[in-house]
Amino acid sequence: MSDTVLIAQITDCHLQNDPEQLYRGLDVEQHLDAVLEDLFHPAEFSRPPDLILWTGDLIHHGGPQGYLRLQQRLAQLPVPSYWIPGNHDDTALMMQIGGALNLRTLECGEWVIILLDSTSLPDGKGSGTLAQNELDYLQQQLNQYSDRHCLVVLHHNPVKVQSGWQDSIMLANAASFWEVLHNYSQAKAVVCGHVHQDWDLDWQGVRVLMTPASSVEFKKCSDQFQLDDDKKPAYRLLELRSDGQIQTSVKRVRC
Repeated sequence: MSDTVLIAQITDCHLQNDPEQLYRGLDVEQHLDAVLEDLFHPAEFSRPPDLILWTGDLIHHGGPQGYLRLQQRLAQLPVPSYWIPGNHDDTALMMQIGGALNLRTLECGEWVIILLDSTSLPDGKGSGTLAQNELDYLQQQLNQYSDRHCLVVLHHNPVKVQSGWQDSIMLANAASFWEVLHNYSQAKAVVCGHVHQDWDLDWQGVRVLMTPASSVEFKKCSDQFQLDDDKKPAYRLLELRSDGQIQTSVKRVRC
């Protein structure tokens, strides 16, 4: 493996159990096709990713045929994939169907990627929580890999995004999450989905990266729900460097 680990993040696909069914009037299967085509056949970027992180809200309302279809599709990709649930997913089905897709800690050269499930205690509106066993797992992994740079991955955003409706459905116990994380200087960044927007923030010295959806975009800094029809489907590339630095970009695709 080279000194740089290249990660792709794809999030909030909102695929339907029936692939012919639209999501908010759009063909999200076609959107994902365009994302994967761009990822593996880019015009200007020759290196494929080392792995793909799928960060929740993959199958809208968690239909079993949707997960089976996605699992079969991921098995055909030339690089490994790993997934975590979002508030629209069925976590039990993902665990049952996913096999190696459900791995929680990934060792990548000088880096360790820790994947968390933030879907505990749903409020029925979109919020989620890291259960105590998830917080314990995070702390245990950070203790175990004290000599590695760490990237922490979850679905729900752990910081606000200046949006009335979205800030009400962020990670419900964000304070508990940060209480754990701030004890570990090797935690370089947090990556999430959920907001259907691109954000690159600093939260008390930790970089927080939020990634637009492969499905639809939500308008930024809006107190009421609004789609942003001007934004195209997207994914994120993260270059994890051996010195702990992260180079990242969001790529939008035509569909």
